[in-house]
Amino acid sequence: MENLSLLSQKVLEFIEPDHQNWNQWMIHKPLVPVSGRSCMNEFVEMMEYAKENHLKVMVAGDYDCDGIMATTIMVDGLRKFGLECGFYIPNRMKEGYGLHPHIVNLAYKKGYQIIITVDNGIKAIEALERAMELGISTIVTDHHTLEDYVPCDLLIHPDELEEDFSTLCGAGVSYECIRALHVDTPYHLMCACVASIGDMMPVTRQTRWIIQNGIRYLNQSHEPHFFSFIKDNHLNEKDIAFQIVPKLNAIGRLSNLANVNNVVRYFLNDKVDLSFVHQVEAINEKRKDLSSKMAMDALRRCDEEKDILFIYNENYHEGIVGLVSGQLNAQFEKPVIVSTLSDGLVRCSMRAPEGFNCMEFLKDFPLFETAGGHKQAAGFTFLNENLKEFRQYIDTKIQVYQWKKELKKTLYISPEELTLSQVKSLDVLRPFGNGFELPSFEIENPLIKNIFDFQNGKHRKYILEQGLQCMDFNQSIEHLRNKNKAIDSLIGSISISNYNHKESVNFTIDSIKYK
Repeated sequence: MENLSLLSQKVLEFIEPDHQNWNQWMIHKPLVPVSGRSCMNEFVEMMEYAKENHLKVMVAGDYDCDGIMATTIMVDGLRKFGLECGFYIPNRMKEGYGLHPHIVNLAYKKGYQIIITVDNGIKAIEALERAMELGISTIVTDHHTLEDYVPCDLLIHPDELEEDFSTLCGAGVSYECIRALHVDTPYHLMCACVASIGDMMPVTRQTRWIIQNGIRYLNQSHEPHFFSFIKDNHLNEKDIAFQIVPKLNAIGRLSNLANVNNVVRYFLNDKVDLSFVHQVEAINEKRKDLSSKMAMDALRRCDEEKDILFIYNENYHEGIVGLVSGQLNAQFEKPVIVSTLSDGLVRCSMRAPEGFNCMEFLKDFPLFETAGGHKQAAGFTFLNENLKEFRQYIDTKIQVYQWKKELKKTLYISPEELTLSQVKSLDVLRPFGNGFELPSFEIENPLIKNIFDFQNGKHRKYILEQGLQCMDFNQSIEHLRNKNKAIDSLIGSISISNYNHKESVNFTIDSIKYK
């Protein structure tokens, strides 16, 4: 503690008030040994057998950042091990999530004898049973909630591994498999790092090591596959989350415009295809434009007086509804469901504040075709003919459903404490994230020198007397209406910006308390 800056000490004491875990956050611990559990040993044996007998392996992946990275790691690692290995990620809009029987049939026709799922598989019961019928061996590597028996030859899941591996994402599980084969490289580690950040995994145990050291390798090597997507010369976990992850996710979201399998090919190719990078960035811009237009339309359809917001437009892009529901949830701080229509199914994405449990709220509706998720997010479908029944269900359920919004604790700070050197000193505690979150900072009674609105009032900038710039991006309706009210405190996050080679501290506003 004596080597930490005053701001770093203040932050660490806020996160770890009992002082018991300080060392595990600050020290870059060595990599834990490869898992010694029987499932990992059996994986090595199966791959050695496949190599000796020249068996073909197909990796079945997922279309988000975690799935793309998991596929890249597994395919590249198995090829380095000496196996003939192909891969396939389904089209989000045409095929949906996970391994399907028709994919198994396709693998069989192409002569694959082993299928390995990455970042999916534990729910693919029908497809796995089809593989058994065809005599294809199946290895499921996944990290999603394990509830039922999985009919496969081998299951590798964090629940089956030692406690050190309990927070792994799908790519993290792939990385541990490749480590067990002793063909892992720093590139695989960087892929697992990006995926762990993209999937917002708890930044503890082996996942913390993966992120810490993955970022270190990224900054040392300036690995071109990743740095081609960014403009900075130095990365931290926030840069990866906002500059790399959304671009990779955009391809899966807009699967009508691009094939996500090409993203894996990009990462497997030794040479960086800059034309492909430009394509990805163009699709991400399209994603942002679609998201913005859908959010504006959804905002017009909102009944602000309701305790739960349900927005339906059959013309919405199904790959974007989750982003829009997340934006509206943040803006209104109440549960939001955004939905569209596709192939006779109403496809819904739900987001909710801390304290609300989406799955608990939805559990009594009997007409879902598919449903999944967790407390703050859920995705589900039902037949279009049941739309009226669903509306009635949520309107009735919200009247009796009891929940309490969890208020996040804030760390009180003065603008004078937010100097460039003090904010930079927080790097010694990185990476921050789920399970080790950089706190929200609260500036009480801010002395505001100037206020500027820009982009037609979409954003607002407050300049304090001390010179600190406080940015309110995509300001809420409440903030727009309360422009002339006296402010009691500003709550938000801190970062360092670099404009014209000049660094400065920025304060990004999350919420405002008024007098």
